[in-house]
Amino acid sequence: MRKIKKIIVHCSNSPFGCYRLIDKWHKERIPPFDSFGYNYLILNGYPFSTKEHITILDGHIEPGRPESMIGAHCFGYNKNSIGICLIGLPGEFTNAQKVSFKALSKSIMHRFGLSASDIYGHNEFNANKTCPGITTNELRNLIRGQL
Repeated sequence: MRKIKKIIVHCSNSPFGCYRLIDKWHKERIPPFDSFGYNYLILNGYPFSTKEHITILDGHIEPGRPESMIGAHCFGYNKNSIGICLIGLPGEFTNAQKVSFKALSKSIMHRFGLSASDIYGHNEFNANKTCPGITTNELRNLIRGQL
């Protein structure tokens, strides 16, 4: 089992998406990923386009790489982190996504002995990134139930 020290939060920077689509994008990158880079993906109800909202998929959590497998989501920090990606533009997440993010994060924190202080936005490790579009304090307060 990997020694997990961080949860790193991302956004897709797209108004729609799902595992299948993000996996395709990751494999088309240059250089390409061999598979989906995140451990988890939280949908916003628009899996394939913004033309159709599927309510039951708003907040749905899709598993990605197994937690036992090193992710490909934050260069230099993949070995000891879990990557969670929320579908959406930076900071534009649904209430259902926030509820699912809180539940998923609490489950990961419990399994790996982490606290809210171990949650970070991707932009904290790469100054060129805006994702996830909300501050680390907002992420941590969401976990603590303060948002």
